[in-house]
Amino acid sequence: MSLGGRPVIKNMKVAVAAAAVAVLAIGVASVATPSPEGTAAIKARHEAMEGIGDALGPLAAIAKGEAPFDSAVVEKNAGTIAENLKKAATLFPEGSDKGDVETWAKEEIWSNSADFAMKMQTARAQAEALQAVTDEAAFRPALGKLGNSCKSCHMDYRRPKQ
Repeated sequence: MSLGGRPVIKNMKVAVAAAAVAVLAIGVASVATPSPEGTAAIKARHEAMEGIGDALGPLAAIAKGEAPFDSAVVEKNAGTIAENLKKAATLFPEGSDKGDVETWAKEEIWSNSADFAMKMQTARAQAEALQAVTDEAAFRPALGKLGNSCKSCHMDYRRPKQ
């Protein structure tokens, strides 16, 4: 039996080989990008959280009536928040509670990692929901949900800055 002049068995071998190469490439890519450790992780997550704070500024201005509602501003800044939350979720590996720089991460992040991961995912989902807001009436409630998600995580997993 042939398929387009080629034996079916040869096409299957090519398909299996291609699938094996794809699986290997995915494995190599995941090994090539490990999470940072110690000081590097602390600095990277601080940078991600600073990015979230910077993106909240224009959203807070809209919520306070200091800037007009602009769905493009909402989409852009909520997207930045969602991306930084996605990145930050990978920046709390075991052993990154100590380093050469200050961290405000509480030990509970690692002792209750499932809850921490859930709260990070919830905050990211709220940021993504805010990103989709195009109506001014829906803006403040969506921003409030994101704020409550962030607050919940900070209350349980962030030491106060001194």
